[in-house]
Amino acid sequence: MSIVFALLIMTGSDFAQATSTDSRIAQTGPSHTTSQKELPYDYAAMKEDVVIQLNDAPQLRSPRRTVVGPAPQAYTLFFKEAVNRGTVEAAIRKNAQEETKKEDLGYVEPIFTFHWVHDRQLQLLATLPDTLAKDRSWTEYVINVAGAKTVKGTVFDDTNDFSAVVFAPSQIWRVSVDGKVKEKMTDFAVRTPMEFIDPEERYVLLARFTEYCECDARFPMLYSIYDTQTRELSAYPVELTDNYSGAGDFMADRRGFFFAHPPKGTEVPKSEFATRVKVDGHVHGASFSHDRKHVLMAVGKTEQKKDLDLVVYDLATGKERRLPGVIKGWVPTDEMNGQVQPVSFMDDGRYATFEMRTEEESFEELRQRYDWQSGKVISWNPPVPKEAWSGYIQSTDGAYQMYWNAGVFKGDVKLMEMKPDAIWIPGTHHLVYIDWEKAEQGAESVSSLFLFDADRKQQSVLVKGLPANVSILGASNEGKWLYVTTPEPLAP
Repeated sequence: MSIVFALLIMTGSDFAQATSTDSRIAQTGPSHTTSQKELPYDYAAMKEDVVIQLNDAPQLRSPRRTVVGPAPQAYTLFFKEAVNRGTVEAAIRKNAQEETKKEDLGYVEPIFTFHWVHDRQLQLLATLPDTLAKDRSWTEYVINVAGAKTVKGTVFDDTNDFSAVVFAPSQIWRVSVDGKVKEKMTDFAVRTPMEFIDPEERYVLLARFTEYCECDARFPMLYSIYDTQTRELSAYPVELTDNYSGAGDFMADRRGFFFAHPPKGTEVPKSEFATRVKVDGHVHGASFSHDRKHVLMAVGKTEQKKDLDLVVYDLATGKERRLPGVIKGWVPTDEMNGQVQPVSFMDDGRYATFEMRTEEESFEELRQRYDWQSGKVISWNPPVPKEAWSGYIQSTDGAYQMYWNAGVFKGDVKLMEMKPDAIWIPGTHHLVYIDWEKAEQGAESVSSLFLFDADRKQQSVLVKGLPANVSILGASNEGKWLYVTTPEPLAP
């Protein structure tokens, strides 16, 4: 399944104007200070009167509204012409203060620290005041030079402001399966959606939205991989995905992600796990096999929308096995916006399951799976309505499944209703999920971590009273730890 972000929907823009290759997107620790040194910039190529850049992510530039962390944030302002410094400082303070007068919008006026490199470059540190409302989960401030003047007397307009939406960053916690031990694993400085991408639950894919809005738009994001063992963060200047679609020349990193082969001049972090994959045709969807030794692909012509080839690609040898036209049906489309979706393969080592559509304009699924033992594609009939998505998670041995649109099953026998935030503990028949726990009369309901024993059909509570915004991220391979994310601390 492609990465799903239920946190915030934000929009993005062009990354090409970045002046620095230091594009860390989820910093670990409060290292936000101005550089005090001049940052190189091509002033002669400037089209805007001013560019406001977030130093920790130089791709994020005005005009923009984006998410930042609560720690002090460093910005650099580049001016097309020499400016009157006093008017710039006064305008930034005045405009930030004016926003705070807007009723119930949550704006604050930061404490600004100004460091002028020269009349065309200002380094600015924005620090949140201590007196923030405790009942708000977020706040916002604006950096805007509207009303300031250049040395020549030109007045700046308000077309290039930078709005910073402040959220507490989510962190990864590990919780012992008995619920007695809770340990914080990360120290991210900015909130970003995340997912584990490997069976060992070591590597985390982070994707930072470049702009914040209350909408369902999907635009480019900034990507990085975090190693929970070494605590190292590797930023990538390209799109990362766990379900690739695009040209037949791409990179497969066995840690659990793909990206298009980067163009000349684009440098990506070196990785011993990355292999270049080249196939003849357009890839309409690619996923890793269960053991990460193969890539399963739906391949055809670029404009082709039905009856695709199945390619099983051996990452060690570079050899492929192609089964022409066996992926029957039409490529899936998104029910909300009609956009074509990548064909996704879910492999458990026995079968690689995938679905297409019976007709181009239909949402009815045509469900199939690749049988590794026979090397053939066979039909598949899960207990899910044909017009509903048949995605599921299952126990390690395949004895139990939880279908997102049907519930928990053993074969065709339903055991319980679907739980929206759930995972199977590896090597067990235990489903762990987060749900609201019924409270006593007069008290508020609380979020708790539950365990369902599928063999005994028994439910129990592991951890009571969790924050309302906690989510399950995964479980350790040996089944001893559960991983959750939340921007709030977990009680010991």
